[in-house]
Amino acid sequence: MPLREKVRQIMIPLDKYTVIGPEATLHEAVSVLRRSYCQVETGLCTELGPRKVLVVDTAGELMGILNFRSILRVLVPEAAGGLTEKLEALEISVVFAEAGVDLPRDELKARIWKNAQVKVKDVMFKSRAHVEAEASILDALKLIFEKKVIVLPVFDKGRLIGLVRDADLFLAVADTIVN
Repeated sequence: MPLREKVRQIMIPLDKYTVIGPEATLHEAVSVLRRSYCQVETGLCTELGPRKVLVVDTAGELMGILNFRSILRVLVPEAAGGLTEKLEALEISVVFAEAGVDLPRDELKARIWKNAQVKVKDVMFKSRAHVEAEASILDALKLIFEKKVIVLPVFDKGRLIGLVRDADLFLAVADTIVN
């Protein structure tokens, strides 16, 4: 029965993820994430890899995670709504266009470039939970709901070895019905 399987059996191994250091800029993070996520064929990006980049220190310890939403929130903060004090403190460039007035393309592009210079360590989100590789899938499910997260770092004897996503857990549960 899939729910009795261990997290190790359904996780995505660490070597499948793009890893970046905390001093890198968002520009660098976007570049590596785009390369790992997309396989560009005839100008169209087809989904290929994970939708996250892991931020690790020089010892290989997980410091945080960046995903599409967290990156976009910094690059174009007014699109996400609710500018936070943290973004203001980082001097993220924000222009709130008047109702019905579009921001000129060149100005938007310049602001995105400016915001892309922010350091990853300043905007990454830290994981609120993790799971051991030998934990059950049911234990991982409980954690994602309890901690309100969609991804859990997976550790084996104190070492990060991968991530388990809500999609992986969904598929494990779905297998009890479909197979």
